[in-house]
Amino acid sequence: MANKSRKVILIFVEGESDETVVGFVTDSLVKKLNQLHITLKVIYGDVFSDRRYSLSSGPKIASDKISEALDKEKLKAKDLLFAAFVTDTDGIFINPTSLAIDGSIEPKDSFQYDLEAQRLLFSTREKKDEIVKTRQRKSRKIAKLIKESETLTINRIPVSCYVYYNSVNLEHVLFEKLLPDHEKQEAADDFIDQYDEKGDEGLDEILAFFKSRCPADDYEESWEFIKQHEMTKGYSNLAILFDRIQSYKDKKLESDL
Repeated sequence: MANKSRKVILIFVEGESDETVVGFVTDSLVKKLNQLHITLKVIYGDVFSDRRYSLSSGPKIASDKISEALDKEKLKAKDLLFAAFVTDTDGIFINPTSLAIDGSIEPKDSFQYDLEAQRLLFSTREKKDEIVKTRQRKSRKIAKLIKESETLTINRIPVSCYVYYNSVNLEHVLFEKLLPDHEKQEAADDFIDQYDEKGDEGLDEILAFFKSRCPADDYEESWEFIKQHEMTKGYSNLAILFDRIQSYKDKKLESDL
């Protein structure tokens, strides 16, 4: 549970490799910030494409997840500076002409990314229709959250909520390639190790790395960019999240008790 004298930033990530990388940066940053706590929650999946939430809007999904986390951490909505969701773009902005059927793909794989040709390949037409529908659902849900930096109302308290992306996913950003699930965690650990051993210099270097992957300094502009350039390179706007956290460095932050 976070110290009640601190203001809290609540960040949701999809998986353990995301937690490793994002958590390293946020843990390093929070050491430099007084009266600030960052709570990182692993969702173990993508809530914006999950069929269980197919009837819920993006803001409703975000509100529910934030409320659940507040209850678990014994926090109040007024303790939050903001909430953030880190998600993979997963090909949701790929041009429909770049979606193709490839019979050589194993049925169990359902689909594959072809980064070189910037295409998304499916094992069957049925799988294509199913996955495209899921991706479209995700696109619609996050659209309302990213528009004008959606402010949610939780327990009658306004809470700012942002969505940050890795495109196509974290491994694409870090390594310019995609990895099978069983290799992701080890790769993330190895990536962080090269910065962890350098202390403050390592933090500066990893912040510079994510800055180099960010296509714009403005939050909404970064989203407009990725809608047109999703598979051209491993882009991420996490640098904007890290800048937002650092913006509280010299601010007096006190929760109402």
